[in-house]
Amino acid sequence: MITRRLAVLLAAALAMGGCTSPDNQAEPPAPGSYPTAVAKGSTLTIYSWADYISDENLEAFEKATGVHVKVDAYASAEEAVAKLRLTQGTSGYDLVVMDGSYIPQLVQSKALLAWDKSRLPGLSGLSKTFTGKSWDPTNTYAIPKSGGSTGYVWDSAVVKTPPTDWNSFYASFADPAVKRRTSVIDGAPSFVGSYFWGNGISDQTTERADYVTAEQFYTANVLPHLKEFNSYPRADLASGDIVLAQAFTGDARGALMDGAKSLRFALGGPKTDLYVDHWVLPKGSQNIAAAHAFVQFLLNPENAARETKAHGYYTGVEASKQYLKDLPYKEIVFFDDGVPPDRFVPAEVTPARKQAVATFQRLKAVVSR
Repeated sequence: MITRRLAVLLAAALAMGGCTSPDNQAEPPAPGSYPTAVAKGSTLTIYSWADYISDENLEAFEKATGVHVKVDAYASAEEAVAKLRLTQGTSGYDLVVMDGSYIPQLVQSKALLAWDKSRLPGLSGLSKTFTGKSWDPTNTYAIPKSGGSTGYVWDSAVVKTPPTDWNSFYASFADPAVKRRTSVIDGAPSFVGSYFWGNGISDQTTERADYVTAEQFYTANVLPHLKEFNSYPRADLASGDIVLAQAFTGDARGALMDGAKSLRFALGGPKTDLYVDHWVLPKGSQNIAAAHAFVQFLLNPENAARETKAHGYYTGVEASKQYLKDLPYKEIVFFDDGVPPDRFVPAEVTPARKQAVATFQRLKAVVSR
């Protein structure tokens, strides 16, 4: 999962074509329009990030159904998107894990099949934080797998005033005790976006003035006190080299597990991002029945809990929490507990991303001088 988030950030900066809404695409299939029988002895071929599916669940599914599961790993979201768009039904995969922000362009290019949701009763148990997002408002093509968000980690032994929102987080950079012991995520969506989230501006803005103001703010208030751009500050936080950092929930949890007892974490506010990986059916899937059966298997609360234990990310299956009561720092894993869904801004790949990337590149150039 570490290289997974970085790869998404890099790929998002490049893959900005075909980003239209799936609203006008075909209606979801009627129940029974796909093969229903799960064939014992068949193979279900999955395309995913590495080490992102519980081995215990793979073995249990094979034992329960007689279906052999083969998992191939991709190195970047861009690689997976390109394969699905270019092969148009000949990818050789039955089921694919895909970041939500890429769903619209895959739907537009007709690279995905709609799910028969009548075979997925477990959908009703998913958190509303994960469902109904802008990339697929009806979850016709994308079934949530797992996700996370972004916030800040600080060492309470050094940072005496806890950050309560993005503006107070960045204000703390000027504290003499903190100066040059700080880091921010090495990616335009999260770094540039945090200025907009903190100031009531849409991170999809195309107004040049908004980006100019953001760049001026960072140049004056953040860059002079910044040690590094680092998407994964877990080790530096644990060692004490960094005492204040912007961080993804997964990496933040790792830092608190590894580091001093004085480390703290909070979600970014008043808005922050939401990134969700999904299960998608690629055009040409040869084992649609098994794909539905596997996703429904993982929507089972006990099996969903195994997934979280394996990779540390929340699946959105709310009832899985009963099996994870002893999970370390579970409040970070279940980042949406008690949080209004509208606090989260779904990550999207849109034309606005180009301006965010250009702003980010100029800011990084200042630091590298």
